[in-house]
Amino acid sequence: MTQFIDYLNTHAENVKTSKVNDLYYHVNVVADAYTRGFTDGKEAAKQDVIDVIMQKAREQFFEKANQVYLSAKATVNHLAEKNYKVEKIYIKVFHKSPKVIISVKSDLLLDDEFVEFAYPKIHEVQCSFHSLFQNTLDLSLIDTEGLDEELLSKDGFDYSEPMYGE
Repeated sequence: MTQFIDYLNTHAENVKTSKVNDLYYHVNVVADAYTRGFTDGKEAAKQDVIDVIMQKAREQFFEKANQVYLSAKATVNHLAEKNYKVEKIYIKVFHKSPKVIISVKSDLLLDDEFVEFAYPKIHEVQCSFHSLFQNTLDLSLIDTEGLDEELLSKDGFDYSEPMYGE
């Protein structure tokens, strides 16, 4: 978990502040509207409001990102209960809907018992995440062989962690 927290701290500037799906306004729009209520319209008041909004956005992002990581680990730990070995997890948190890829050996993906054991837990974790954040968590299993980590990184999966059947 410490490694993931360090990753988040080095990427804190990636927290979104722009309008999303016509539901939220950019932080500057909200700050402008708020500061118009002040009679003197001090720029300092605007900056204070921006700072508060950005701090809250960072805190919400960190909470959500930590839950993504914990959800991935819960899935890995569930698989380890039956000695199913997970090679690595890949996480993409800087996206509207976070994504997790869990890599396993190809023989597991062809094992009916594994599939019947893994997918109900994945569904449970996704439902739990949705109930907490009213947002989807895309959690997928993938074959380790032929996995191109460079392409995954370019696609935003720039955090990965070896698991080796924890």
